[in-house]
Amino acid sequence: MSLVSHWEHEYVKVKLRLHGLVTRLEMAWKKLVSELEPKEYEAIVALLQRGHDQAHYVLKNGDLPDDQPSVPWELAHGLSILHIGNATPLPQSADELQTRVLKDGSLLGCRKWELLDLLWSEALLKWIENLRHHAPFATNPALMRMDSDVTLAIAGDWGTGPFDSHAPAVSVANQMQLAQADFTVHLGDVYYAGTHSQEDVDMVGWPMGKHGSFTLNSNHEMYSGAHGYFKELAKRFPAQQGTSYFALYNDDWLVIGLDTAYASDPINLYMDGALNKEQIDWMKGLPQRKKIMVLSHHQGFDISGHHKTALYQPVCDALGREPDYWYWGHLHNGICYATQGGLHARCAGHGAIPYGNASELNGHARVLWSETQNARDEAYPDRVLNGYVKVRLVGESIEETFVGEDGSVRWSSS
Repeated sequence: MSLVSHWEHEYVKVKLRLHGLVTRLEMAWKKLVSELEPKEYEAIVALLQRGHDQAHYVLKNGDLPDDQPSVPWELAHGLSILHIGNATPLPQSADELQTRVLKDGSLLGCRKWELLDLLWSEALLKWIENLRHHAPFATNPALMRMDSDVTLAIAGDWGTGPFDSHAPAVSVANQMQLAQADFTVHLGDVYYAGTHSQEDVDMVGWPMGKHGSFTLNSNHEMYSGAHGYFKELAKRFPAQQGTSYFALYNDDWLVIGLDTAYASDPINLYMDGALNKEQIDWMKGLPQRKKIMVLSHHQGFDISGHHKTALYQPVCDALGREPDYWYWGHLHNGICYATQGGLHARCAGHGAIPYGNASELNGHARVLWSETQNARDEAYPDRVLNGYVKVRLVGESIEETFVGEDGSVRWSSS
């Protein structure tokens, strides 16, 4: 099948699936509206309007203005699908919009996983359905001792499952398996909306660590109220004890996995990381070690490493100091930041979602490395390599290696 025929076939499949989604979305919206206070309704409609306007602005001008914060692209088609106001429909197929690479590496297009993929509307649907219905927050975190020589394999935003035409997630998982890691950690995001069925299908190929595997909560898991996420913990991640945060330690290191999504603002689609009181109190009581590594879905810096996010200070306050290393996902990219203060920050959100060369990072003083190597993907010609990070801790020392889906070493600290 030619690429043109493939994308035409994909578009027909999406339209058929979307028809059912739209019906459910309209029903869920009517139910939610009946439960909302007027101010809440106005805030949500305003958010949908911002998402719609943002998409039109980028289509016209090529990118977002530097001084304007973005809103979740999952909202982009919301106004027109829900028939609110007189929203002009956005492009819905590859015929209407040729894929562009934005400055942050996002792919602006209508194909699967691109910013205007119609099926992101499932995330909007689940968000509306579960806005007031979250799974209970478990508070029995694992505290596991690890060896003095230990290997971690870390990947973020991996939960796509195989694409119809190919499978970057499978390639990344295969490379992670070769690492023979003691522990593997998923930094969160199972697509489109972290439903029970998506967790069950998309996480089935996750490579298990020799001594345990962990997965973090995220904005996409929260769209379904984290119901699917917590069921997945019980089924596939027993070491996690049904709890969305955990810690590993030895004589030299304390490795902390955080849930930065559960307490995040739902009206902003859980896009900004936050900690709840349960985790803050728990963090304050963790065993003190010479080195601290934090793992989270949400980021502590903006993509350029220039500005700290609202999550940064609460994490430092709960720990009593700045962590030595911090790995996060959320941003679909592989980035190693220059050391700031005592913190070595890394973004490992490039586990599976297709993304391009983030031009705004090229030559940036606070970025040591970001992924720019083209993946030679016929279906996504602009895509650069997906991958994961291998971390080896030996005593107080650390070896970090970003590994591409093709097995190549993309960046190493040694």
